[in-house]
Amino acid sequence: MLRGNTMLSSMLYIAPIIVAAVFLYLAVGCLIVIKKKWWSRIMVWFGCWLLVAMIIFIGDWANLPPTLLAFLFCLWFGCEGSALKRIVIGMMFASTVFAFNGFHDNCFSELLYPHSQNYYGAILRMLFNLLLYLGIRSRRPEPDFELSKPLWKLMLMLNCMPLGVVLSLVLFRNPYFDGGETLLADAVLFLVAVFSFAGLFAALLVLERQQRLERETLLARHNRQYYEAMEAQQFEIRRLKHDLANHLTALLALPEEKRTAYIEEMLDNPAFSKVLKYSGDATVNAVLTAKESQLRQRDIRFYAKVDIPGELPFDKAQICALLSNALDNAAEACEKLPVSQREVEFTAKTGKGMLAVSVKNPCGGVQAPKEGSKKAGSTLPATTKADTKHHGFGLKSVREAVKKYGGNLEIEQSEGKFSLFCWLPLASDPDEGKTLGKSAR
Repeated sequence: MLRGNTMLSSMLYIAPIIVAAVFLYLAVGCLIVIKKKWWSRIMVWFGCWLLVAMIIFIGDWANLPPTLLAFLFCLWFGCEGSALKRIVIGMMFASTVFAFNGFHDNCFSELLYPHSQNYYGAILRMLFNLLLYLGIRSRRPEPDFELSKPLWKLMLMLNCMPLGVVLSLVLFRNPYFDGGETLLADAVLFLVAVFSFAGLFAALLVLERQQRLERETLLARHNRQYYEAMEAQQFEIRRLKHDLANHLTALLALPEEKRTAYIEEMLDNPAFSKVLKYSGDATVNAVLTAKESQLRQRDIRFYAKVDIPGELPFDKAQICALLSNALDNAAEACEKLPVSQREVEFTAKTGKGMLAVSVKNPCGGVQAPKEGSKKAGSTLPATTKADTKHHGFGLKSVREAVKKYGGNLEIEQSEGKFSLFCWLPLASDPDEGKTLGKSAR
């Protein structure tokens, strides 16, 4: 009978701790991308379980330092993102959970149930991590967000304060000192460290939103310049065609030996190239005509299958940026291959209330994922150009255009093939598009 009671008590303690670790795992996943490999997920969950279950007593060096290092180790190898991001996110959660555990184990339990079973503490740990997860989930950014290095360093400095409070309370106190006199002060300091997570999280959201707005402004300027350059080219084509009569008059006045050179110069002018009618949308036709000519000059075969009967209800600069950057990205990958392997397949069609665009090209090891694995999703491959500050906007422009209208972007690399697929709901404005996009998911 005694053994049965012991087993029941153990189960009552272990079950809430396991659930608490699941909630902490989900909370971590709201702020940083956990790798999809099974061992990475198990590693991160184990780190969360270790963090939640660890007993934190004042003056005890045996628990807190190893647990902190183990948790950061699990996030380092189990999550994606920059080194600073993994450290900052790890420190945010570690300081908060350590502070709550320290408050409970040294202050709360001593006052309310000093001689009771420890499963009360396990239930409180579960509830705390549930609230932590729900609070983050309600206002979370995209898990794959990134800040600049100076901003991550700022967040690292801010994280040092609550973690330093917890480390000072736990590690730099005499374990044999009677803490009854400082119980209230200890409780207040632990709670300050706990609630500092709200300030750190708010600061992270503000910095992420500010950097996202700056990036969107830069991409919008880049897209507008791209569209204006294409519009200027089209205007020059219309102007030269309008002056065709003047050119014919000039030809009549030229001597025979100069007439042939003048005609050849005119034929080389883009104004006299045919604008191909791929679809019922003028912007799509202009982009594909220009890109078809550029791809042919690079010895890249271009296969286009377009089924767009009418005008698209999108901003012309956005649709120009989406199509142009997708095709430019394919062309850059093809240029690194032998001429015999260079080809781009483009498909676009409207139907069932949405526009679907697909671009496929061989990559031949360019930007190939490690271990030959299949890489799919909206995560963008890094630019291969050395100047990352002024390059790498192509696929970002595509993603921003897709997100603006509530669509979805999928990128896949496998077996030497690169595939980009996106769809956008055919809404009349971006806000409506986002609404339709969410309902479609």
